[in-house]
Amino acid sequence: MLIVVTLLYFLPTVIALSRGHLSGLAIFLLNLFLGWTVIGWLIAFIWSCTSNTAANLHRTEGGVIGPRRPNSSLWLILLAIVVALILFDRPRNFQDVRSFDLNFPTGHGLRL
Repeated sequence: MLIVVTLLYFLPTVIALSRGHLSGLAIFLLNLFLGWTVIGWLIAFIWSCTSNTAANLHRTEGGVIGPRRPNSSLWLILLAIVVALILFDRPRNFQDVRSFDLNFPTGHGLRL
């Protein structure tokens, strides 16, 4: 459940990286620090859906653009977040304090 929520939280970043957005790092940082607010998440989502991609830059300039370094480091960061969630998200069996069998010595007419 936590993994699904995390992937939904980083949905703008995943969209930006899959589309080859030129501002992928900025969208990731906005999503990371302000995504918890609804407005920050919406801005990151709308920004990731804009046409500011390497393919559109190639079309508008009409020339050949140089080889662009892929944003593989951002994919690695997202993968590390998901792996950390998988490793550290364990079911927790909380017990009520009253369920413990504590044998307190009752002496001299004292009650607990």
